[in-house]
Amino acid sequence: MKLLMSFILSTVVFSVFAHDEGHGPAIKDESVYGGKVTAIIKADEVSIGRKAKMLYKGELVHSSKDLDVKVYIYDLNMKPVDLKAFSNKINAVLLERNAEKKFELTLDKSGKFFSGMRAKNKRVPFNIDINLSKGDQKLFGAFDGLD
Repeated sequence: MKLLMSFILSTVVFSVFAHDEGHGPAIKDESVYGGKVTAIIKADEVSIGRKAKMLYKGELVHSSKDLDVKVYIYDLNMKPVDLKAFSNKINAVLLERNAEKKFELTLDKSGKFFSGMRAKNKRVPFNIDINLSKGDQKLFGAFDGLD
């Protein structure tokens, strides 16, 4: 009985102090291509978490078996945006515990998405953060809890 009570108490304590801010506004949209959807925000608003203003939505599509990655950018209503106004490359980083592995995504010839090859992860879940720009505006998206 003491073991059960200590388990319940520790579960409640950990959930109360869990980090729940994230890297931008919460997303409830479903993916278009079966990937993970996240908010795309100004890079200088990362530190304000959920209070950051969402400018776009991004969808990261990857296979757990393959290393190829695609990123689609949508407006706030999940309609594809014209990617010609964005930079041709996205700087990305795969995050696992304390390790960071950088890679790059390039605008596809179709102009509908960015694609590239990610580094191989050793553990799941892992995260991928992206940094892109539209004109002088630096943007950021965090795809957390990938497997």
